[in-house]
Amino acid sequence: MYKIKMPRFGLTMESGFIEKWFKKENDEVKEGEPLLEVSSEKITNEVVSPASGVLLKIMGKEKEEIKVGTVIAFIGKEGEKIKEIKKEKVKLEKITKTTEMKETPSVKVAPPEREGRIKASPLAKKIAREKNIDLFQIKGTGPDGRIEKKDVLAYLSSVSEKKVEFKIEKLSGLRRTIAERLSKSFHTAVTLTNTTEVDFTEFKKLMKENKVSITSGLVFVLSRALKELSKFNAHFDSDKKELIIFEDINIGIAVDTEKGLMVPVIRNTDKSSLKTINDQIKKLAGEARNGTISEDDIKGSTFTLTNLGMMRTEIFTPVINPPEVAILGIGRIIKKPAIVDEDKISIRELAYLSLSYDHRIIDGADAAKFLGKLAELIENPVLK
Repeated sequence: MYKIKMPRFGLTMESGFIEKWFKKENDEVKEGEPLLEVSSEKITNEVVSPASGVLLKIMGKEKEEIKVGTVIAFIGKEGEKIKEIKKEKVKLEKITKTTEMKETPSVKVAPPEREGRIKASPLAKKIAREKNIDLFQIKGTGPDGRIEKKDVLAYLSSVSEKKVEFKIEKLSGLRRTIAERLSKSFHTAVTLTNTTEVDFTEFKKLMKENKVSITSGLVFVLSRALKELSKFNAHFDSDKKELIIFEDINIGIAVDTEKGLMVPVIRNTDKSSLKTINDQIKKLAGEARNGTISEDDIKGSTFTLTNLGMMRTEIFTPVINPPEVAILGIGRIIKKPAIVDEDKISIRELAYLSLSYDHRIIDGADAAKFLGKLAELIENPVLK
């Protein structure tokens, strides 16, 4: 008999989130066959069966987070008894708990005492006090409009709980990590965003001639700007109050996947050719989308680029990826009339650059210089 335990994908991984099982209890499994999908804080991986046999028992259910090393299933021979199942059930530590949502009755809270007496039986008053009901809302059916017990009960019935159709969707491990990181960024960094419109006409032509993506070209010019203005290529340690400025430029590229946002890291971009950058982005973005990217490939970014140019978004406020100190957002490129050569009007391809930065570290003037440098490199592109 084989015990399937929650695997550890990285040195810092403490728990895993079971996304889905590919097999059901009593299904036959083969050695090396995908058994389940598990996500850690950063990546999602398939776990393969260590042996051939029958999946006798599943201990860890889908959408549960379980500590590394905990038994989540047993594989054995058909009909084989599992002697240790009770012991393993006790050891199974479920981090997430199922919560139930319920709509409460819309009973009005009794307001402060009003002028005038209200006629009601002692029992009707008692029920109203217990249920926090405003008797002025109830029409009595007793003598002279006196409110009786039956009137209060009828009112309660009219505002009684209604059944609501809903479903509970637990956040995946990756989605929870995104939520935690965004919350940390929002509550720690003092974020400001500078925006400028840039002419991409010549830049687009050059990228097309070299058969590379706009994102690849942006990484190329961004690396040159970061080399010159190195304060942006940094991490801020808020505990030690230290700014760590890096020599290497490793740019994270935000990639939208079915499971949420991932940020593959393109390393040493200032030392790479445009084609090498393009090849790396294609490879890592593909691996991020199909779930085969390694944890090492989503660590160690010094600056992040997020490009929404392929979507209907012109201007947005990107959220800093802590502990980085800035992030660049690119909106979609649109053809617009623009003034060129002093007073001539021409149709140009324009887009907005949005630079979000931690104002604890970077001043607005420095952010403006950085955007100005980027605009210069984009509007007058050279592949050096």
